[in-house]
Amino acid sequence: MMAVISANEATTCGSSSPDAAEEEEDFYIQCDAPNCNEWHEGCTLSPPITPSIASTFETWHCPSCIPYHGPSKVKSMTSTRQGLRKKRRIDFVKLNDPAALLESESNNIGVAANDVQEVDFRAKLELRRKKGMFRKGAGCCFKVASGSKNEFNTTYVDKHGFDKPVLFASQLTYQIGLQLPGKDGAAPFSFDTVAKLVGPYRKTQVIDTATQLTTEYTLQEWVDYLDTPEKERTRILNVITLEYSQTPLGRLVTEPQFARDVDFVNQCWPKSVDELQRMLDHCGHNSSYSNKNNSNNLLDHDNNHSDGDDNNNMSKTSEEEKEEDLKDLLKELQEEIPRVSKYCLMSAAGSYTDFHVDFGGTAVWYHVYFGQKIFYFIEPTQKNLKIYSEWATNGTSGGAGSKKSNVNAFLPDLIISAGGDVFEVHLKKGQTMFIPSGWIHAVFTPKDSLVFGGNFVHRHSLEMQLTIFRLEKKMRVGKDYKFPFYQKLMWYVAWDFLKEGDDLMMQKSDRDATNVMARAREEQVCKVEGCKQYKRSKCNGYCATHYREQLSLQSGGIDYHAIPPPGRGCKVDGCNKYKKSKCEGYCLMCFRASSVKPPPPRLAPSKRTG
Repeated sequence: MMAVISANEATTCGSSSPDAAEEEEDFYIQCDAPNCNEWHEGCTLSPPITPSIASTFETWHCPSCIPYHGPSKVKSMTSTRQGLRKKRRIDFVKLNDPAALLESESNNIGVAANDVQEVDFRAKLELRRKKGMFRKGAGCCFKVASGSKNEFNTTYVDKHGFDKPVLFASQLTYQIGLQLPGKDGAAPFSFDTVAKLVGPYRKTQVIDTATQLTTEYTLQEWVDYLDTPEKERTRILNVITLEYSQTPLGRLVTEPQFARDVDFVNQCWPKSVDELQRMLDHCGHNSSYSNKNNSNNLLDHDNNHSDGDDNNNMSKTSEEEKEEDLKDLLKELQEEIPRVSKYCLMSAAGSYTDFHVDFGGTAVWYHVYFGQKIFYFIEPTQKNLKIYSEWATNGTSGGAGSKKSNVNAFLPDLIISAGGDVFEVHLKKGQTMFIPSGWIHAVFTPKDSLVFGGNFVHRHSLEMQLTIFRLEKKMRVGKDYKFPFYQKLMWYVAWDFLKEGDDLMMQKSDRDATNVMARAREEQVCKVEGCKQYKRSKCNGYCATHYREQLSLQSGGIDYHAIPPPGRGCKVDGCNKYKKSKCEGYCLMCFRASSVKPPPPRLAPSKRTG
């Protein structure tokens, strides 16, 4: 049974009851899911739950438990209109008429029933293949990494670039750092396993191939559809947007090492309070936090508290509030972090995803767990991107919103007629594809397939990524189909580049200082090669030892150890004797021979007289 509690029940029984507004704010509800039993504040839920709303539930499940235990169960009350009113659900397995879909979804997709046409994409592709309109991808459009020793990593990209799709043909996924479930003799991994790990009641978007319209299925309903024999399926459906990073399945899958190493989300999005603090300090926003906290402290403390202890407490409180502000900010950022690196794609045989560019110009890693995929690539030249944007804006391949002139337009026809190329690439079970930024592509599924993939933004294709971002704005792409918080991520990237530039400047400054010191030392040491002794003054650039050697050579082989060092020898040129004290810089012999002064007189011994 569902449990509820209000704040006044936790206080003294004799206290007066709060008014209705306060009671709704202090209302708590407990999750009824097994092994959960967590309490949640009603006003923080989306939508908020009040006591009156809670009374309509027989069992209530919190948002975290809904994917695994299903939605909350409402009491069966004939007097409640909400309990009697049934919401219509579209069953694509039994659906034969696409107009029935439009009856309930026309308000969402913005088209009328007579604008929707079913297109046989398999026939379209097969006709153009027979005409030879598609070029083979190998050797024409993309580089192939063979596998055994050529790991696809940052070293490979630095050497070869990443401006064309790369097919990793080897099934040894550990060579690119990709970890997948169900390997090494583990139990078989199937669509049903995905539903159990992600949550059977988790809702996901389902695309109808013939109309390219979408609806919602729970994963259990989707698995039931895929379990239906292929010949008995009345519609061909596709799931390509199931993000699972925060589910048990997310812990079993690790992206390729290259995607992890270059992804801006991993590199630049703040992940700790210290990192956030450094960012704010570097950008000069720390003062705003200090002023905010100081003003709050002035409001929270009495003006008469002026003694030293109160000032210390005030400063301490300010630091604590600053820390709490940063933690709250970090929590908000962690909730906003773009989670686009792990997607699960489950496609029925014959399904088709029409030509598109991945949001924000992101690059893609794409691994076929089982099944088969056929890609149709168009290089993102300026001319091709213009054709694509006009095709996507003015008309589709016979889908919704088409103009009469482009009702039957098929993008490969427009590209080829303009002199471009469309490349066909087959991806088999166990193979991995890396798709660079901006490449226009469509995907056909010959048989039921399970794919693990993900998107990442990186520095190797920044210009193309920004080009696609501007193109999305020009095409007025809806918010739900854009990269989440793209501009905020780019600000963090810019800050990371700025920090990296400062680090490089510091390193350059340190290197310059080291070089200056090295040059200064080189200028101060003896000029004899290999000697590390400092040169002496008045030694002509030599140290004392080598200066004596030079004098010895010049004086005809006199032992240089007998030659006085500079400043201690006789000042007469050519004299190699030590100067004597009281001889005015001369040795005794030169002092006597000089005409400057006679030698000091000797006094005769005195005679004593009686």
